[in-house]
Amino acid sequence: MKRVFKKNQIIIAALAVMIAVAGYLNYSGKIFHEKDGGAEEANADLANQELLDISEEDIETVGDEIASNDSDVEGTPGEAVLTNGSAETTVAQAKVTREQVRAQNKETLQAIIDNTNLSESEKQEAVSQLVQMTQIAEQEAAVETMMASKGFSEAVVSIDADSADIVVKAEELTDANRAQIEDIVTRKTKIAPQNIVITPIRE
Repeated sequence: MKRVFKKNQIIIAALAVMIAVAGYLNYSGKIFHEKDGGAEEANADLANQELLDISEEDIETVGDEIASNDSDVEGTPGEAVLTNGSAETTVAQAKVTREQVRAQNKETLQAIIDNTNLSESEKQEAVSQLVQMTQIAEQEAAVETMMASKGFSEAVVSIDADSADIVVKAEELTDANRAQIEDIVTRKTKIAPQNIVITPIRE
């Protein structure tokens, strides 16, 4: 039996976007620091703080919703299963959001690279970020393809520097299923199993 949490899909997607934007703003404040001085850094810090404040409020909202659904919880504590009317829709929307954020970040980094007013070191840092972003995208695609070949056709993978989050359509994930997914992620990304979070979505 599994513990079921009814989470708000829209809020989760919004949080993902805000976290990505906050990361970008932090990076922008860093790379423009020497050229634009304290004003740009202050603006970036202010924007970051506002986003973080919003994120905290939204996280509390999600927490309240989970708490309010305690009467609907069934199964074993400690294992969360996202429930949704359409797992395929959830996965598809997550992939679209991921690619939209990535496209925006790539556009921003390319603008930095093409900016004649920036130093070569600043441009090189942007190039490094762009290369890293491309590598992560390739790893995510490789993991999703391999998972599909093993029967997990509806899945979205999100990779950070040293961690991975996997959302997969599954009525049930056995220990063997989880071990199989962890093995795929580890082989394709070198991320340790303890840093891999797997979340199943039920129909």
